[in-house]
Amino acid sequence: MPASPHGTVVCLPTLADVEGYERREPATWRHITAGYPRFVRNALVSQAAEQAARQLQRTGSLFPLASRRAADRLLAWTQVTDAHVDTVGDWVLVSLPEGPASEPFAKFVQHTGALISSRQAEAYLAGRAADASAGLVALERIRAVLAPYLAPVRPADILVTLAGMNAVAAGIAAVNAVQRPRGKHVWIQLGWLYVDSTRLFEKATDTRHEFVSDVTDLAAVERLLAQGDVAGVFTEIPNNPQLETADVLALRRLCDRHGAKLVLDPSSVGLASVDVLPHADVVCSSLTKYAASVGDVMAGVLAINPGRPDAEALLRSARAFVDAPHASDALVLAQHIEKMATVTARLSAQATVLAQRLAQHPSVSRVRTALTTATAQNYQAMLRPGAGPGSLITLELKADLRTVYDRLQVVKGPSFGLEFTLAAPFLWLAHFSEVTTPEGRAGIRRAGLDPDLLRVSVGLEPIEDIWAAFEQALKK
Repeated sequence: MPASPHGTVVCLPTLADVEGYERREPATWRHITAGYPRFVRNALVSQAAEQAARQLQRTGSLFPLASRRAADRLLAWTQVTDAHVDTVGDWVLVSLPEGPASEPFAKFVQHTGALISSRQAEAYLAGRAADASAGLVALERIRAVLAPYLAPVRPADILVTLAGMNAVAAGIAAVNAVQRPRGKHVWIQLGWLYVDSTRLFEKATDTRHEFVSDVTDLAAVERLLAQGDVAGVFTEIPNNPQLETADVLALRRLCDRHGAKLVLDPSSVGLASVDVLPHADVVCSSLTKYAASVGDVMAGVLAINPGRPDAEALLRSARAFVDAPHASDALVLAQHIEKMATVTARLSAQATVLAQRLAQHPSVSRVRTALTTATAQNYQAMLRPGAGPGSLITLELKADLRTVYDRLQVVKGPSFGLEFTLAAPFLWLAHFSEVTTPEGRAGIRRAGLDPDLLRVSVGLEPIEDIWAAFEQALKK
C-alpha cells in the first residue's frame, strides 16, 4: 500500500501472515514484492542490483547502496574485508560472498537506511539520469517547509536524509565524533525505542549502551550521568508503542550538568505536533510518516540546535554521514510535505475520537495516546499550539489478539502517520523472537508492555467507517 510500485506498506491480513513474514516462510513471501523498504527490498531495487551484478560479473550477496561513503562505513562497522564495491551511475553495488558475513552487513544496511530507493532503481533500469537541478530545488522546498518547525536552524543546515534511520544513525555518529575525544563513550537509551535505534546502540563496538526502561526514572539517568563518561541520552517524544514522554526540561538540565548531549526523536507524532529543538542538541525524525503521508516515499531529517555547545562540530560531522534522498524521491516528498501540518492535525483529531470510543469498549482493557498516559503533562510541555496526540493509539485487549486482528478490516502492517488507517501487532513485528517465547514475553511485560498489544495509526477515512471496522473486530 498504496497501489504503487513505490508503496512503503506491506499488508499482512492475518496473524498467521505475520508469523510467516517473520519466519520468512515461502508461502508468505511469494506474495510480497514490496513493503517497508528497510525491511522488504523492493522488487525494483532487487532488479537493479541483479542487472548491475550481471554487467559487472559480480556474484554473492548484493547490496545497492546510496553512496560510496555509506558502503565504506558499513564495511568498516561489520569488519568485512572481502567485498567488491563498484560504482553504478549515481549509486554503488557492494557484493560479498554468501555466508555468515552477509547477514550482519544486511542488518546494518537496514539499521542505517542506506539502500537506494525504488525510484532510484527504476531510473537506473530505465536508463534515465536523475534531474539533479530539479532535485536540488525540491530539497530547498522541503527545507523551507520544515524550517518553521526547526527554528532557529538555518534552512541550509536542515539535513534531509534517505530515511529516518539514516538521520538517527548520523545523529549518533555526530555525537560520538564530538564526545569520544573527551573520554565519553556511553549512551543512555531512555525508554523503549524503535527497534533499529536500539540495535544501533546494542551493536556498537566503540560505545557502551545503558537502557533505562522507565522514561520517568530520571534518578537512574542521573546516576549514570554522574559517572562522567556519558556521550549522549537518546529518547523519543513520545516513545513507541508506550506513547510515554520523558520530562525533557529536567533531562536537559541533567545533561547540561554532566556534559552529555541530548538527542530527541519526535517521529511518533511528527514535527508539526511537538516543538523539541529548543531542548535538544540533536533532533532526528522520520519524514516517511506525516510528511510523506501518501505512503510512497522514504525520507528523514536531522537538525542541530545552533544555540547549543559544539553545534558547528556536530553539524560538520552529521553532514559527513548523511545521504540525501535521490532527486526523484525529493520531488515526490516536496509535493507531499506541503500538507504536513493539515494532515497531522486531521490525523490527531481522528485518533482522539477513536481512542475515546475504544476506551469505552468492553473488549478493550487499556487505550493509550500521547495525551492519555501518565506522562501526558510532559508531552503537553512540548506540544505546539492547537496540536494533538498524533495518529497513534496503543490498545491492550481483553479479547484474543489473533481473533481481533484477523477480523479487523483495515490495512494491517508497519508504518504510521499515513492517510489510511493501519493496524499492527507491534511487538510481533518488531520483537518476534521475544514475543514467541515465555522468557521473551516476561521481559516485555517487565518493560511495561503487553506482548499482544495492537498499535493503530488512525487515518483519514470517515471516522464512522473506521469505528465500524473496530466494532466488528472486537465484538464477542
